[in-house]
Amino acid sequence: MKKDIILATAARLFAERGFARTPTSLLAEEAGVAEGTIFRHFKSKDDIFLELILRLKNRITEDVYKYLEVCAPETGMDQIIAVIKACYIFVRKNRSDFALIFRDAPGHYGEPGGEAFEHCRIIYRLLQEHFRQGMEQGQTEGSIRGDLHPGDTACMLAASLVGLMRVVNLGFLSPSEDMLKHFVDCTRAMLAAPGSPAA
Repeated sequence: MKKDIILATAARLFAERGFARTPTSLLAEEAGVAEGTIFRHFKSKDDIFLELILRLKNRITEDVYKYLEVCAPETGMDQIIAVIKACYIFVRKNRSDFALIFRDAPGHYGEPGGEAFEHCRIIYRLLQEHFRQGMEQGQTEGSIRGDLHPGDTACMLAASLVGLMRVVNLGFLSPSEDMLKHFVDCTRAMLAAPGSPAA
């Protein structure tokens, strides 16, 4: 289907060149379609961008839920670690797609309430909500320290994970092959209740 070809080509070109430096004429040429065909499927280049962000949001949401189903975390700590692993692995596997979120999306956030802003916010809130649920469950069953504020800690965990993924994705930092393990170990050390198996 031509729409899917246009989207796949746009994702590649936006990742390679950036959104602003990808004219629709080049997109049409690379996709093997007439430029008018692009505008039969999309109102504008911004609409292509929004469609890519929406698809990415849906894919990462599904991926995290599937990973949690497969892992079936028993404790709140297990849930937090599973979400960290699911997101980190997903972003590493879909590095070029995430250039849209980490590099190009900030220029498209505009006012809160805009489509790009809302799609990106849903991704961040998904992380925060999974972390908050894990915090509350872990504090109830004793795997996580009771002196931590679940909402604020969930926010800090989400910000730390997104920040790490962003700097790695953009090439600002070069992590070791064991970065995920180290991030998980630090998270466990920070959250674990004294005397719990997670400590």
